[in-house]
Amino acid sequence: MQVPSIGTIAFYLPDRGYGYLRLRDTREEFHFRKRNLRTATVQKGDLVRFVLREGPGGYYADEIEPAAVA
Repeated sequence: MQVPSIGTIAFYLPDRGYGYLRLRDTREEFHFRKRNLRTATVQKGDLVRFVLREGPGGYYADEIEPAAVA
């Protein structure tokens, strides 16, 4: 089981079905597609929890959902 990471949506183009998110407190960004979302939609600036996966094109964000802020 992978440990979820926290990040912020850098941008998301719902009409195109893809976007990027930035890992919290870094400049690292990861690509994601609409199918990787566990919520209906996201927008720039949303704080999210996600799992990093490795695919043929490199690492990408998966299982993206709103992060519960305590």
